[in-house]
Amino acid sequence: MAEPKFLPDAKLVEFLTGLPGDRKAVNVSSEETQLWAELGDADPAEVLAGLRGPRPSYSFKSALMPATELVARYGKAEGDPLEEIRDLTVTVIGVRGCECRAITYLDRVMLDEPMADPFYRTRRANAFIVGVDCAAPAESCFCNLLGEAAYPEVNYDLNLSPMDDGFLVETGSEKGRKALGGLGSLLSEPTGGQLEQRKRMRLSAAEQLTEQNAEYDFPEDFVSVLPDTLEDLLWRVELGRCVQCGGCTAVCPQCYCFLLYDQETESGAYERGRLWDSCQFTGYSQMAAAPGLAKPDPRRDHMSKFQHRFAHKFWYNPLTMGIVGCVGCGRCGDTCPGGIDLRRVLSNVNKACAEHG
Repeated sequence: MAEPKFLPDAKLVEFLTGLPGDRKAVNVSSEETQLWAELGDADPAEVLAGLRGPRPSYSFKSALMPATELVARYGKAEGDPLEEIRDLTVTVIGVRGCECRAITYLDRVMLDEPMADPFYRTRRANAFIVGVDCAAPAESCFCNLLGEAAYPEVNYDLNLSPMDDGFLVETGSEKGRKALGGLGSLLSEPTGGQLEQRKRMRLSAAEQLTEQNAEYDFPEDFVSVLPDTLEDLLWRVELGRCVQCGGCTAVCPQCYCFLLYDQETESGAYERGRLWDSCQFTGYSQMAAAPGLAKPDPRRDHMSKFQHRFAHKFWYNPLTMGIVGCVGCGRCGDTCPGGIDLRRVLSNVNKACAEHG
């Protein structure tokens, strides 16, 4: 990994514009709202604020897995949807460390053979990821409780570390090194003081996370603890807050469930589409059945759906993949109208298990 370079604030937009990608999405911040926007449409001041502020309110996931996409045409319909995205490239600017780790999880799910998803594979190969350190973690962030750092360590092509008057730019891949080739005139060697400032900034973010999450106590081993508490009262208390809106899975950078549907676009011409689905929706796990028969649904009741989200992330995934299905971004708690905070739930799971002895 090459030594970082220094990029002044005044040259940030020019630098980002010079990066590869047919489209460029960047984190912007305006009036305490963190969003993604097209770089060409974004106010430079909002870009600077976005890269120095908390992570966006929703994840980058749609760059790799769009909320809706066309996956096939048949009958009289012509054209291969996969070929139509083959050469489309996108640069995502402002991906936090938690989301860079989420890419590892999505890659395992979507790229493992023998059933690798060709649409995800194409978008993943065509994506250029620009990470950024969390200089100001959101109040709901809890990556530290999962033993993770508040800055990208994997799956980034370039990373930006906010300084007082600019950014340290670090390469994380061969694509990143090539991208810097034509942008060297905008960069300079960092001073010892700037390198020291990055260390202080990262330490400050870690201390903030430790302080804001001090009241929470996660299990050391989710697999051995969570299954033993599924009959405890704590689940009924939390269930009473859930309205099955699916917001938690929509904003999660690791949730990947989707629904396939077919539609006729004109006589004899058909399309197959894919859209995000949620394990929290009524009917999500309902299966096909012969006409006139009740359709089986192994998770018909609300409780089983509610607990499944936690069990999948903190029980099944560690057992089958060796990866926890959560990166601690805290978005699910922010978007939940019932105020369900994953930190509180898992801390109560740990407490209940201790009370069992």
